Amino acid sequence: FDFSINWQGEMAKADTDTSLTWFQRRSKNQFALWQPSVPNAPASYFPMDDARVHGIELIQNMKWQRLNLSMAGTWQTSKYSGNNMGGNYNGMKSNISYTPEWVWNARLDYLFPGDKLNVFTEYTYTDKQFLGADDNNGKYMQALSTVDLGLKYAFDQNWKLSAGVNDLFNKGYDLRQIIGSYSSTLAYPLAGRMYYATMEYKF
Repeated sequence: FDFSINWQGEMAKADTDTSLTWFQRRSKNQFALWQPSVPNAPASYFPMDDARVHGIELIQNMKWQRLNLSMAGTWQTSKYSGNNMGGNYNGMKSNISYTPEWVWNARLDYLFPGDKLNVFTEYTYTDKQFLGADDNNGKYMQALSTVDLGLKYAFDQNWKLSAGVNDLFNKGYDLRQIIGSYSSTLAYPLAGRMYYATMEYKF
C-alpha cells in the first residue's frame, strides 16, 4: 500500500507542490537470482522467499516564471524475511539485491524568453546496492552520483528537438569495482556517458 500527504501553496515566491509518501510491499515467493556457494555451480532464478520492502519518499516541485526546480528523495529498506529457499536453508538472511537504501534526485529547468528553448541539468545519487554474499561477506556495488545535461527546442507546434548527455562525467564505469574483498565486472554494468538526440513531429 501507499499512503501520501500532499501540500500545495507558495514557498519562496514559487508555486510549490510537496508530497510525502509511505510505501510498503510484501511479496510471497519473490523470484531472485540464486548463486550457490559452490565452484562453477550454475545460477538460477528461484522463488526465493517472502520479501518485504518499506520506505518513505519526499517530492518537492517549485515553479517560478521561467525556472522549475524538482527534488526527490527516497529511503527504503528491503529484506528476505526468512530466506528458506523452499525449505533448503542457503546460509544467510539478506537484503534484496539491486535495491539501494537511499536515492536522491534534483532537476533544474530554465525556459528562455520566446518559449522555444528549454535547458536542464539533473543530479542523481544512488546509494550502494547489495549484490550477494561470499563466505558471509556482503558484496556491494559502490554508490553512484551522476550529472545529466539536456535541452528541448520547439521549432513550431509540430517539430521539437530533444538532445543531451547522460552521466556527463562518465561515472558509470566505476561500478565495475565492488566494495569489499571481492571485485569483478558487474553482472549489469552501466553504460557510462551517453549522448542522445530525438526529433519529434506531431500531426
